[in-house]
Amino acid sequence: MTEGDTSPTAEFSNQSENSGHSTVHAKLVNDEGFVTLCGELDHNVVPQLDDALARLLSEGVDRLVVDFARLSFFDSACIGALVRAHASATERGGTVKLVNVDQYAYRVLQIAGLLPLFEVEQIEREV
Repeated sequence: MTEGDTSPTAEFSNQSENSGHSTVHAKLVNDEGFVTLCGELDHNVVPQLDDALARLLSEGVDRLVVDFARLSFFDSACIGALVRAHASATERGGTVKLVNVDQYAYRVLQIAGLLPLFEVEQIEREV
């Protein structure tokens, strides 16, 4: 942060030793927490996701934004982490938004009945 910059920013990244190229990047800007999911998020990587979301919430964020753009796979453990984050955020009056959600991830969330919990921004086109 520079002397004239008044917006608090923190950034951290976690990579699991067993996860190959799977990472969870988190960034705090003002009262918003941004989380970028990369690669395959399964039960081995979800502890890093839980940690990132908990750290952002402990910093007092009002809004979590989780970016699915670089996510190639997620399982029920990842869904569980998102639901826990939703519960913690809404308990404090906050929200969780999922962005860049492809059609397959959207369908999984729909089948699981979780779409009402999150604000979801789908990818407009498949690349």
